Amino acid sequence: METTHKIIFKNSRDITEVLPGTVNLTVTSPPYPMIEIWDKLFSSFNPRIDEALKNEDGMRAYNLMHMELDKVWDEIDKILAPSGIVCINIGDATRKIGDSFQVYPNHSHIVSYFKDKGYDMLPLIIWRKETNKPTKFMGSGMLPPNAYVRLEHEYILIFRKGGKRKFNKDEIKKRRESAYFWEERNEWFSDIWTDLKGAPQNWII
Repeated sequence: METTHKIIFKNSRDITEVLPGTVNLTVTSPPYPMIEIWDKLFSSFNPRIDEALKNEDGMRAYNLMHMELDKVWDEIDKILAPSGIVCINIGDATRKIGDSFQVYPNHSHIVSYFKDKGYDMLPLIIWRKETNKPTKFMGSGMLPPNAYVRLEHEYILIFRKGGKRKFNKDEIKKRRESAYFWEERNEWFSDIWTDLKGAPQNWII
């Protein structure tokens, strides 16, 4: 099967080059809100984010960052075809701002967005990324009660726009030609990834 590919290098909050309702699959891993290396990027979109961080208002910064990501999801919703699939790699963030240390649940915000849009949420994947960093023991380390659970996983969230996809006669034939082998199905469709290593985020900037 021959395919053609077009690369559009631009901000995904405005995807005017792609016709509405023409994309069957979207796979993305956006900048993670409340991860410090992305503060400057998010603040460039909305100066109120930098203001919230300087004022030590973590939840306000978190919500404002997600408002910027919501613009990306709006574009994806527009270009995605009926029954199209969205896969989003996202991690939650742990951060101390002022005197407050907490988890910022990025995956929860994204789930709420797509559920509110009427998408079906499909079984997700837990991507375990065990760290050997000396700072892996958060909080008070070995001392109770403020020794925090290590955050060593991310999510692959999977959503479907509406019901199952329907196939015409030609598509049914191609679908059968693309069938998985039994061993592939068992390996690739596990809900926990443990043997895949992601690239450091500073390689992506």
